[in-house]
Amino acid sequence: MTTPLPHGRTVITANDAAAYAAMLARVRAIGCYPITPQTLIVERLAELVAGRDDVEYANLESEHSMLGYVIGAARAGVRTFTATSSQGLLYAHEQLHRASRERIPLVIVDVNRAVFAPWSIEPDLSDSMSQRDTGWIQLYCSSAQEVLDSVLCAYRIAETAQLPVMVCAEGFLLSHTSEVVDIPAQDEVDAFLPELRPPVEWVLDPGRPRAFSSLPTANDYYAFQLNVAEAMDGARDVIAAVAAAFTSQLGREKVAALELAGNPDADTALVTIGTIGDTAKELLEAGEDLLVVRVHAFRPFPTDELSAVLARASYVAVIDRAAAFGSLGPLGSDVRSLGLGRLETVVDVVCGLGGAEVTPATLRWALSRARAGGADAVPVYVPEGV
Repeated sequence: MTTPLPHGRTVITANDAAAYAAMLARVRAIGCYPITPQTLIVERLAELVAGRDDVEYANLESEHSMLGYVIGAARAGVRTFTATSSQGLLYAHEQLHRASRERIPLVIVDVNRAVFAPWSIEPDLSDSMSQRDTGWIQLYCSSAQEVLDSVLCAYRIAETAQLPVMVCAEGFLLSHTSEVVDIPAQDEVDAFLPELRPPVEWVLDPGRPRAFSSLPTANDYYAFQLNVAEAMDGARDVIAAVAAAFTSQLGREKVAALELAGNPDADTALVTIGTIGDTAKELLEAGEDLLVVRVHAFRPFPTDELSAVLARASYVAVIDRAAAFGSLGPLGSDVRSLGLGRLETVVDVVCGLGGAEVTPATLRWALSRARAGGADAVPVYVPEGV
């Protein structure tokens, strides 16, 4: 007997939301390998597919094999799902490059967790940020509702752009925190997300044996990389179009590249990603005159949109929850690359590593550094206890 999906407003975690979204998307092949704090996703999926003969649930021996499995299943023409965290994502690193260059429309949920060393199971964004240049679209979430909605959108984005999508949700802060989530009905999702129909010439077919990704000439290899780069650039419009379609068809607002809150004309802006974007809204509730920008689509980076929304700001504090040793943080580096010449200062602040708390006081400290002027060439690490 199969376990039915809940429907309507219900209290669940982001891990549950990811599992339910995968089932609503009618995935047909699930590759899994457990790792904290992601394990509850694949455990929930095991319950949901028990007794069904239309879904393959594969327990693999490693995350590297897990990605190989879903790549192969996708090339056979079926919709797939997998999830991981931290060291698991790092172990699958070479498969991430393969998936994007072979234009595999995968969806993976990365439940963000700090990376070794030392051991930590607490959240930061180091795992997924370290994979930002592997050719995957990356979407960072701030709630369980956004996880569910983003997974559904991720399939439509991936299958339109022919690129893999990584949906990122911070461990424990989202994965194990229960909140009210509105779960759409299956017929609503079916109307939004059509059946997967990959290009015939792309699908592996034993009746038409061919070689893929064999040793090319240098020019052919270059053409492969250019193909991915052009697809990634085009994905900006795809993300916006899919978010608009989701909002229209499911009746719930869906963030595309950026979420904005506060005063768009303020002289100070706070650029955030993930759950820190919600923490920043507490500053607005306390009366701060501030523009809060939360980056949802980090790859492709929303260059034009972010340049436009920061055009009126004189001071910008960028909050990174991942380190990039020897350089600005990942988000700070990209914001600084916009070349916002009018700005008096852009300060990149690194905080929240290994689950360290990021509170409104932390963000006020970051804003004070930005307003003090003088952009630093290196990131500013928040002092302990701030």
